[in-house]
Amino acid sequence: MADLRWGMIGSSGWADHTFAPAVARARGNKLVAVLGSTASGAQGFAERHGIARAHAHTELKALLADAAVDAVWVASPPDLHRVQAVAALQAGKHVLCEKPMAVSVADCRAMTRAAQAAGRLLHVGFNNRSHPQLQALAKAIAQGRYGEALEARVQVYHPYPSPPPQWRQNRRRSGGWAIGDVGTHLLDVLRWLMNADAAHAQGVLSSRCWGFKTDDHAAVNVVFKNGAVGNITACTGAAGGAPRVEFYGTKGYFILRGGLFGMPGELESGLKGRESTTVAVAGFDTYGGEVELFAKAVRGKAVSLASGDDGVANIRLVAAARGW
Repeated sequence: MADLRWGMIGSSGWADHTFAPAVARARGNKLVAVLGSTASGAQGFAERHGIARAHAHTELKALLADAAVDAVWVASPPDLHRVQAVAALQAGKHVLCEKPMAVSVADCRAMTRAAQAAGRLLHVGFNNRSHPQLQALAKAIAQGRYGEALEARVQVYHPYPSPPPQWRQNRRRSGGWAIGDVGTHLLDVLRWLMNADAAHAQGVLSSRCWGFKTDDHAAVNVVFKNGAVGNITACTGAAGGAPRVEFYGTKGYFILRGGLFGMPGELESGLKGRESTTVAVAGFDTYGGEVELFAKAVRGKAVSLASGDDGVANIRLVAAARGW
């Protein structure tokens, strides 16, 4: 079977050091083109990742007219996602849009409408969904192993060692820092595990660690339509140990320490009336796994990746949490 051929929108940062290598590692996938904001940036990216110079583009139209490209990975700042994703879908390309899906719910809806009209795939880059352990936990919850959902918590403290790019410090460009960089991931994990729609959400965002105009600490509480409650905490300015995912149901619980974003960790779980167990969780290449799942989806297979509708629901929660 022929490789799925990717074009990368973005030539620096995560596109360069994480996403491009993930495509190279993923079976059945190949990175063949790039869009950069400057010729030197696009050509430098092409040289580093084995792309022919003729496929190093500086204009979106040129990338989308490139017949060598089957799918694009939108890895630009969030305020550019709508225009780039919609144009790619209309050009007949499948789209993996990096999180957060966009800054506003309206932009997300425009993207899902474009995907439906074009008959092309639109997935959002919540790479935790490719992790086999998290997939197994989501399946166990859906099958009722832990009973009816009562409460879930997801927490990540990841202190940045240096200030983020300027666009992350701009609310209108980024949609928020901690909430848009890390919190959006955690809200997706929360929704995925709960397997239920949210009724309402509220959040407290602050910038006490770095003092920028965008938040570096975000705490969000969500009430779900099935009566369960959940909360996430995302922090980009303080230490807090390993990531943590907790789930409590009427029959049992689990606590995953580590595990998110492919980190190794441990899983403690127990059912009511039985002794709990703790097992090691191996590290996993969630980005490479995400690319492989996307290629399977293009070939018609059902996968666990977040859909465009998941992205819309996610940004609804982000917007409720930040209050705009």
